[in-house]
Amino acid sequence: MTDEANSEVKAGLTSEASAKSAGETAAAFEDGMLDVGDGHAVYWRAQGPKDAPVMLIVHGGPGGAMNLKWGDVLDASKWRMVFFDQRGCGKSTPFGKLEHNGTNDLIGDMEKLRVALGIEKWALFGGSWGTTLALSYGVTHPERCLGFLLRGIFLARKEDIDWFLWDVQRVFPDAHRAFLDAIETASGKRPGNAAEILALTGEPLARFDTAGIKLARAWSGFEATLSVVNKPVPKKGDEQAHKDESKGEAPAIAPQTDAAQTAATLPEAAQTDATPADPATPEATREANAAAISMSLLEHHYMAHELPPEPLLPRIGRISHLPCVLVHGRFDMVCPADQVLALADVWPGAQLSIVDAAGHWTFEPGNVTALKAGGEYLAQALTPASTSG
Repeated sequence: MTDEANSEVKAGLTSEASAKSAGETAAAFEDGMLDVGDGHAVYWRAQGPKDAPVMLIVHGGPGGAMNLKWGDVLDASKWRMVFFDQRGCGKSTPFGKLEHNGTNDLIGDMEKLRVALGIEKWALFGGSWGTTLALSYGVTHPERCLGFLLRGIFLARKEDIDWFLWDVQRVFPDAHRAFLDAIETASGKRPGNAAEILALTGEPLARFDTAGIKLARAWSGFEATLSVVNKPVPKKGDEQAHKDESKGEAPAIAPQTDAAQTAATLPEAAQTDATPADPATPEATREANAAAISMSLLEHHYMAHELPPEPLLPRIGRISHLPCVLVHGRFDMVCPADQVLALADVWPGAQLSIVDAAGHWTFEPGNVTALKAGGEYLAQALTPASTSG
C-alpha cells in the first residue's frame, strides 16, 4: 500500500474520529505519539487514577486498533488504563506499513512506552492476537509484569493459523467458500490449502486497488462471521455508535470484530446485512475500508512472515508465578478453546473460565461477565503490591 493510499484512507478515519470526539463528553485522559524508531510512531492514551495499578490494554489483529470500550469491563476507579495502537494501524503512523513490523518490534514498543510513561510495572489485558503479544511481552520482560487478564487465547502455532484459514470450513463451509471465492476473484486462482491462501492474497492486498479493497473486506467479513455466537440485534441508526471495537474486523456498516480485533462494538456478519434504507455514508465506508485493509494486510503479513513465534508454552514458567485470569468462549471459532486449556495446563495458578454460549467476541454477554470478575480479582490481588513501589 502506497503512502498516498494510506493518507487517503486515514483522512476518512481522522475526520470522523475528530468530529465524534468533539461531540462527546469523555473522561479526562492523556494521549500522544511515541517515536519508536524505524520510521514508526505509536499512538497511546492513558486514563484513570494515577495512583492505581496500571493495566496495559493490548488490542488484537494484527492490524486492529485500541477499543476504549474494553475499559468498560474494568472498574475505572481501580485501574490506570493505558491503550495503544500497534505499528501500522489505528492512529499510529505510517498506516499499514509492513517494514520493521514484527512481534519483536511490538514488544520493544511496549517496553519503550512503559519507560516513556514512567511506569515501573503493569498488568496486561489482551484479546486474541493481543493475548499472543501480551504473553510474548511477559516472557520477555517478566520483571515488568504484575498480572494478566487474557480473553480468546491465540497461541499462534501453525495448527492455530491453519484452523482459521482452512480447517474452520468444517463448521462454516458457506463463509469459507465465499472467502475463497473472493481470493479467486482477486488473484485469478483458487487456493487449495492454508499456505496457498497466504501465497495468493499478499499481492492483491498490497495493491490497494478496488480488487484489493474487496478482498480486504471479504477477509474481515469472514472473520466477523466466525466471531460471534450471541450477536446483538442492531437498532436502526445504531451502526455509527457501534464503530468503537480483535484477531480482526469487518465490513462497511459495522466490521471490526475482535477476531482480528480492531475497534467496533458490534461486528456484522457480512456487508449484505446492510439494509437499503440505511446506506453507509462515504465517511463510514472509508472507515470500514481502512479497518479492513489494516487488519487483512497486517494479519496476512504476520501469518506469512512472522508466525509462528518462538513457542510460548515452554516459556510460561517465567510468568507463571503471577496472577492470571483466562477467559475463553467455548464456541470460539477463530481461536478454538483447546488453546486456553493448553495455556492453563502450564499455568497452574491461573483462573480459568470457559464461557458457555459464547464465541470470540469480547462483548458476548458471558465473556463480559467473566472479564469483569477477572478484572476485580486482579485488582484485589495487585493492590498491596502496587502501593508498595
